[in-house]
This record gives sequence, structure tokens and C-alpha cells, in this order.
Amino acid sequence: MTRLLADDALLGAPRLDPRTPVLIRPSGAVQLGWDPENALLVQPPPGVDAAALADLLRLLDGRRSHAAIVWEAARAGIDAPDIEQILAELSSAGALLAPLSDRAMRDTPVRQIHVHGRGPLADGIAAMLGAGQVAIARSGPERAAQTPAFHRADCVVLADNLVPDPCTVAVLMESGTPHLPVRLRDGRGVVGPLVLPGRTSCLRCGDLHRTAADPEWPHLAAQLLGRVGYAEPGTIRATVALAVSEIGILLAGDAARAPASLDTALEFDLRSARLRRRKWSRRSECGCSPAV
Repeated sequence: MTRLLADDALLGAPRLDPRTPVLIRPSGAVQLGWDPENALLVQPPPGVDAAALADLLRLLDGRRSHAAIVWEAARAGIDAPDIEQILAELSSAGALLAPLSDRAMRDTPVRQIHVHGRGPLADGIAAMLGAGQVAIARSGPERAAQTPAFHRADCVVLADNLVPDPCTVAVLMESGTPHLPVRLRDGRGVVGPLVLPGRTSCLRCGDLHRTAADPEWPHLAAQLLGRVGYAEPGTIRATVALAVSEIGILLAGDAARAPASLDTALEFDLRSARLRRRKWSRRSECGCSPAV
């Protein structure tokens, strides 16, 4: 999610995050959000009613220009210097999203996600991503990875197969295509690690870690090739939602918010309502590390 810099609050159409409710406190302050740790308090200027300020802040939807907001503020009895100060404070606090001009929206390329696999996770991820502004390509595990769509993708999701096909992974590493394994293991959902070739650990690094802990792991992995995991419907839906969230963060490209699955496998257990993180660092003996 792109945030405004402080100086950018004077440009474009100010836009609050639509997920953040605007609330009025009995003390007369206006509160943005209701998370006790992240909620932001805005004090109305002297002589201005909190309800009037709240109504004005609800107009920050990205459809009204900065000048229009100043005009609406004047109608509500808020002077221009006061609303300018409020907007600057909101921007500095990271409460405003970057406005997109019509031209910017036209020039923004459609992001492409390739979902590779057959099973409930692949179906769920493709359906959820397809409901947004993302182009979806699909392929099954029986289809060769060397297709044009595979290499044009911003990210390839390796869904459902318990162990990703090594040939497919090799193609993705060679082409530098980001890829995210998503599978069901022993009734739990596993998302990651998200691999950015040349920048993070890779799936072979994970195998090397497993082999270091259990020398017989390669023999077990070979038996898992081509197999699809199973889990309760709630676990499947939660795993799909977590994977789509990670992909959304990756596509947003916000330097201040990296995907949690980088160098990490996120394991979701619905039975215990726990999210476990397994860190997978680079292995020096793996060829994914750039030469020094």
C-alpha cells in the first residue's frame, strides 16, 4: 500500500484508507480506526464541532480534489489553514493513501499471477485474486512450466502439491520469477516461503535445511511428489486468504511493509488458532546465493 509523504498531502485528491472508520469520542476528539495501538486522534480546531470534522474527514475518499476539500471545510466552518494543518498531520501519520490520477490508473499495468496446481487451494486463490484487478493464468501440474504466461507472471503460486516439482522450481529460479508455495500439510495450511530469486532463500535451501535435520528427508520428499494435501474447509479458506494477502503485499511494492513469508513458511493450524513461523535462511552450499 503506497503511503503519502508529508509534502504530498497538498497534491491530488486526499484519500483515507476506506477500511478505517471515522469515530467521535465523548471528549470531543475524532478518532480514525479503533485498534487500540494504531488509532489516530484528531482534535477539531477551536469552535468546530467534532461531528462536523468527522463528516469532513469521511469525504476524503479520493474522489474530491484538495481544493474541493478546502471548500467543503469552509462550509463546515473550518478555516483553510486549519484543514491544511489537519491534512498535513494525517499525511505525516501515514493515514492518507496516495491519490491516483485518471492517467496514472490508465497507465498502471495489469498485474499477472500464474496459479500452478490442481486442488482446493489453487481454485480458491485463483477465484479470490480474479475478483480484483489481477489477471490470472492457470496450469495444472501435468503441464510443462515453460509457457510464456509462466515467465510473464509477477508471481507464480505453486498450489496444493505437497512438494513442488523440482523442474518447475528450476525454471522459475532461472527466469527470476517470484514464486510462492501454498499447500496443506497434516491438516495445517502452509504458505511460503516466498522466493525472490537472487534475493531470498529458495526452496532448495529449505530442502537442505530439512536434510541437515533429517538425512532421510530426500527419500520422503520423493514419495510426496505429485500428492495433494487435505484439510478441513475452514483451514483451506484461511490458507487461501493468507496466501492472497501475501501476494497482495508483494504486488503493492510498499518498502515499509514486506511480505511476512519472505525467508519464512507461515503455518496455520485452525485447531489451535495458531500461526507458526519457520525461518528458512540461505544455505551456503545452494547455488541460489549470488557469487561473492
